[in-house]
Amino acid sequence: MMQYALFARPVVTIYDLPQTIKEGEEGLVSTIGDEGLYGQACQVRTAPGGVTAAGVQLPPDVAEVVSFYGYHGYVNQRELQFVREEELWEYLGADLVLVGRATDVLSLPKVQGVRMMELERGGVLRRQPETVEEAEAHKGWAKVLLTDGRTGYVRDVALEPVKYEMTAVFSQREGLAFNDALAETLPEAVARWYGGSEDAFRAAVCEQAKKYMGTEYRWGGKSGRGIDCSGLVSSAYMQCGVLIYRDAKIIEGWPMHEVAFENKKPGDALFFPGHVVLYLGEGRYIHSTGAAASGGVVINSLEPSDPLYREDLVKCLYAVGSIF
Repeated sequence: MMQYALFARPVVTIYDLPQTIKEGEEGLVSTIGDEGLYGQACQVRTAPGGVTAAGVQLPPDVAEVVSFYGYHGYVNQRELQFVREEELWEYLGADLVLVGRATDVLSLPKVQGVRMMELERGGVLRRQPETVEEAEAHKGWAKVLLTDGRTGYVRDVALEPVKYEMTAVFSQREGLAFNDALAETLPEAVARWYGGSEDAFRAAVCEQAKKYMGTEYRWGGKSGRGIDCSGLVSSAYMQCGVLIYRDAKIIEGWPMHEVAFENKKPGDALFFPGHVVLYLGEGRYIHSTGAAASGGVVINSLEPSDPLYREDLVKCLYAVGSIF
């Protein structure tokens, strides 16, 4: 029987191997592959201490997981809130809200409340129903439920509706990174949140990516603390309601497919060897780069006349990806 869990820390590291480091060409390097954000769901393919389908014996504190968007890896059990299937269905059917910026969860709906947790952009909370009288009594604050059952309060302005579905967590199958449960999110999201307008969706993705401006580059990162190139692009899409492959390449079968360079539009992805950026229009793009001069999320240009021009990238651009 499949097991499930919620990421129960503000930012949860997902490693590509059951150990956190490995020997690289120049010494020890991290095995980080991705990050899960608070309140997001995952399958637990192998419980801590168990033996994986590949025959790997896991350490007693490490679980093998697959995120609802199909990323496979290993997580320390302390960072997971294990839940039964019926509990997860109930959770996913509740009024979920997205943390639109780093924010505190406080014990009271006032600034003097005790800080229960500090959450990063992209974390998910379950909004608790309140009477009109209760909401009026602490106007500007939302009552929320944490994964461990505690309730707290977050400023309304820090929250956004969750536009993506996590129910694909129930249908992800061994060896299958993408399936119909994920594919259906594209037309549904554009219709529901953007009135069916492709242009409105494209603009929203660009604006979401810009919210990460200045964030430090972090290999495998996907939060306001640190984010990498594919983390930025996939997070911008996810927060606008569409799940794409979380890597710097186009994968056959996923919604992002190659289009001609001259047909690129704002919100499309530009691919370079080992790197992906989000095209903003008028020759400019936003990306998270580890380049010495940047070290984070910045805007650069394809145009030689633009002071933000990056000749090194333009020379190796090999594909444009679009979901439309």
